[in-house]
Amino acid sequence: MKTGVMPVGHLNASQMQSVLLAATAPPPLRNARPWRFQCTPDAVELYSDSLTTGTDSRQRERLLDCGAALLNLRLAIKAQSSHADTRLFPTADRPDLLAVVRPNGYETIAPEDRELVAAIADRQSNRRPFTAAVIPDAVQRQLRRAAEVERAWLATITDDQVPQLRDIMHRTEAPPATPGPGCGTDLDVEPGRLVVVIGSLRDTALARLQAGQALQRVLLTATAAGLSATLSTQAMAIPATRRELRHLLGGGLWPQIMLRLGHGTAVPSLERTQLEDVVISDAHPFGR
Repeated sequence: MKTGVMPVGHLNASQMQSVLLAATAPPPLRNARPWRFQCTPDAVELYSDSLTTGTDSRQRERLLDCGAALLNLRLAIKAQSSHADTRLFPTADRPDLLAVVRPNGYETIAPEDRELVAAIADRQSNRRPFTAAVIPDAVQRQLRRAAEVERAWLATITDDQVPQLRDIMHRTEAPPATPGPGCGTDLDVEPGRLVVVIGSLRDTALARLQAGQALQRVLLTATAAGLSATLSTQAMAIPATRRELRHLLGGGLWPQIMLRLGHGTAVPSLERTQLEDVVISDAHPFGR
């Protein structure tokens, strides 16, 4: 029986409710949450639908959002002093089952991860203008490390690359009619702005799910450092311009998402979803 929120492993129902609430934070790219969680006696399973429908760009965005939710889930489990034993795509014949996370044993959460957990509630994409304040080198190193922890890479667009990036952006078609919060139609690529691309060595579903976790860790690291972020999938929406962006980055990485990072003004908080909308139960099944 699918009972929704329930004890998992040595975490009780109250702890699991806290964990799942953190994992339902607004996704980076879309308002809709393309995932569902299912609690079992020993694990939390992460599912997604529609991974075989829609354009390749839409499929990539769904996996990035699901990866972001997975990173939130892992961090929230750590905040309960538990190790989050995670397996990605554990069953070959179930592509909709993206991950199985087992609260396994006890683990003291690192101070930097505790800061990221606190940042989950505050993370918002920001389309408002940024100030001219420079991001310190130490923070830029933290952002790069955040991507690498999740087996992805963060490449910084240099001032010399800005004109080429602007040309690529101008050749893209109009984005979807309903972009997510902070996922705009263009990106401020003026010299001096910190524009980065999160990429992966491969372009598989697994690599994209890992890139989504890297994206969220970078965003939470930026939030904890007092930075704002604007996201853009515009250059990734068309295969030709995505290849151009890959070439601009040196040809070794598949670009998955682009960010503009800086100091911005506060934006209104987004409304949280209800747990019953994202947790599978008999009353709220999930068509797969």
